[in-house]
Amino acid sequence: MELYKQYLKERDEVELIHNDDCFITYKIYEEDNSASIIDIYSRPEVRGQQVMKKFIEELIEEFKKKDIETVYGFTDERTNGWKRSHRLMLKFGFEYCGKDPDDKHRNNYYKDL
Repeated sequence: MELYKQYLKERDEVELIHNDDCFITYKIYEEDNSASIIDIYSRPEVRGQQVMKKFIEELIEEFKKKDIETVYGFTDERTNGWKRSHRLMLKFGFEYCGKDPDDKHRNNYYKDL
């Protein structure tokens, strides 16, 4: 996972955090104090056990410490589990802000911190 983390950072300036059960990729945009959560994934064995919830809460706290004001995210209806991700976004207080105008399968969200 560390090699992939380095690759993402070098290729796209994307950060990756992980533990034994899940990972999150995200990107920080310093010019406007925002961040985008790109990917979230947890092992099927731990789903429904609040593992990802705790992991995202920790990330949100880190964002606040870095003075991030807004966090963006999306779900893609072509992926397995997108409805579960949609519910998770809403549970964390993200606002649904509509379909991506360039991709009818992509749902956009934001959360002001």
